[in-house]
Amino acid sequence: MTITQMQYFVAVCEYGTISKSAEMLHISQPSISLAIKDLEEQFGVTLFDRENKRLLLSQEGKYMYEVTKNILTQIDALEVQMKELGTHQNQLCISVPIHTGMFLLNFFMIDFRKTHPDIHFIIRQYNSPKAFKSLDDGSCDVAIIVDEEKLPGNLEKRAIFHSEFVFCIHPDHPLAKEEAIHLTDIKNDPIILSQENSYMAKILKKEFYKINSVPNILMYGVQLSLIRDLVSSKQAGTFLIKELADSWPEVTTVPLKEKIPITFSLVWRKDKFHNKKTHTLIEHILSQSDPDLATS
Repeated sequence: MTITQMQYFVAVCEYGTISKSAEMLHISQPSISLAIKDLEEQFGVTLFDRENKRLLLSQEGKYMYEVTKNILTQIDALEVQMKELGTHQNQLCISVPIHTGMFLLNFFMIDFRKTHPDIHFIIRQYNSPKAFKSLDDGSCDVAIIVDEEKLPGNLEKRAIFHSEFVFCIHPDHPLAKEEAIHLTDIKNDPIILSQENSYMAKILKKEFYKINSVPNILMYGVQLSLIRDLVSSKQAGTFLIKELADSWPEVTTVPLKEKIPITFSLVWRKDKFHNKKTHTLIEHILSQSDPDLATS
């Protein structure tokens, strides 16, 4: 049985007549008739019952139609996927968290870009739900996310980076010289959090709720440059992971006495074919991470 025979058979099933099928497929009627006859002789079954010039599927025909239609759908999907692999073989899309994503990429990718200058990257800043969706629909190859317990079953993850939150303020802030602070010390201070529905914002708000306090949120900020300006101009404080905060010399970072840890994971589809470039990227990022985290 050939793919062409399957296509002719499915066309007759869906259009009801050989003449209409031939018209839609732009081929001759005898070509379709011969294909159906060959299939029936090959399998020793009757695929259609003939009634008043219409072809009605037999029981065997109904079964073959369901299976064949599914096979052709998979073939079409494979064709699309292979074309995409050919078109984008030197292009990788990475989803990263808002705020920390570019910092983490620079941390993991400097050496990779040196050894693979031919690969072009598309970077998307997504929260976890949108990152999962991008992996599911294939618009992103891998994602770096704030580690969460719940993960869709078709995804695989490895922890790659562990840090903690620190409070970032202007050097003239009354708490700037403290070695460490409690959240209660800043419960009335205006603060900026990352995107409202981000997991990082949820973590921080949850910690405030633990001390029966509602954070005084000045705004939810997506642009790091804007947040940096607001902190530098004494309008608010913000929370960042320690390593990113340390790269802002114009602000003062104060540790929290009750540490708020945060872990980032690399995530990818485990049920999807990945080309060599994607495998190389995954292996590189995992090799750059703490071995104890990568195996967690």
